Amino acid sequence: MARPKNTPEKIERMRNSMMDAVISLLDQVPPDKVSIRMIAEKVGVSHMVFYTYFKDRDEIMDVLVEREKNRINEHFAGKLRETQTVPTKKVMEELILEYTQTAREHPKIFRLFWLDPVEGATTHSEKFSQLDDSLTSLGKILKAGMDKGEFKKKDERLAASTVMAIINGPIIMEQCKKMPQDIKCEELLEQITRAIFAYLET
Repeated sequence: MARPKNTPEKIERMRNSMMDAVISLLDQVPPDKVSIRMIAEKVGVSHMVFYTYFKDRDEIMDVLVEREKNRINEHFAGKLRETQTVPTKKVMEELILEYTQTAREHPKIFRLFWLDPVEGATTHSEKFSQLDDSLTSLGKILKAGMDKGEFKKKDERLAASTVMAIINGPIIMEQCKKMPQDIKCEELLEQITRAIFAYLET
C-alpha cells in the first residue's frame, strides 16, 4: 500500500517543529554543535526523515533565520501600529522589557545575534548578525515618538542604534560574567531604561 503523501500543511508543520527544536537546542549547546541527529531526536523522528523536509543543516538554519526575522519584523510592525493610539514611551517600555527578558531566557540565541564574530562565519551566522531590519523598524517607532513630541528630534537610525547599544550593555556583561558581584542585572536594566528615556527626551 502506497504511503500517503504529506499535505503542504503537514510539511509546513513539521518544518516548523524542526526549527522550534533548533531553538530549544540552542539553549543547551552552541550553534555549531546542533546536529541533524539532535534535531530529529528532539522532534521524535529518524534522522533520515529530516532530509524529507530540509536539504541539510545549513538550510534549516537559513530558513530558521528568515522565519525569526519575519516574526521580529511583524512584532515591530504591531508595536508601530500601537503608537497611533498608545503613548510611544509606553510602547518602548514594553519593547525593552520583552527584549531583555527574551535575551536573558535564551542566552545562546542572543549570543548568535550579537556576540558571534561575523568574519569567516557561515551564511546563517552572517544573517543573524545583520540586524538592519530591526534597527530600521525600531527607528520608525522612535520617529513616531518624535513626531508626537514625546521624544526630541534625532536621526532615527542613530537613535535606534544608540538605544540597542544601551540595552545590550548589561546583558552582555551578565552573559560574559563581567557583572560586578554587588550589582544585580535587574537593577542595572532598570537604570539603563531610565537612561534610554533621558537620551530620547533631551
